[in-house]
Amino acid sequence: MCATFSDDDVGKPVERADGKVIGTVDAIEGDRARVEPAPDALDSIMARFGWGDTIDPFVLEADAVDAVSDTRIHLTEEFSTGKTGTTAADERSESRQDNPQNRPDQ
Repeated sequence: MCATFSDDDVGKPVERADGKVIGTVDAIEGDRARVEPAPDALDSIMARFGWGDTIDPFVLEADAVDAVSDTRIHLTEEFSTGKTGTTAADERSESRQDNPQNRPDQ
């Protein structure tokens, strides 16, 4: 499905097909939504102590959306950045954890 975004979608959680919320719609820009990634617990702790970078918003294309409900944006099964099935937010999180500068124990 190719969704049509509206201003009413700002503030809605964005959910992968497996039910994991990966962010919240921050703004609508035509047929795209700018999404503020949901930080996991490690991201929150690292940011609080200044040990890591904050995650930048990402752009969600309308063709990655399966459905828009009153409360959520539901992504398609195919939504991923590669063949591994991980999302862009997952890959950024993994790359930060692999970077020794971003680990509190370093």
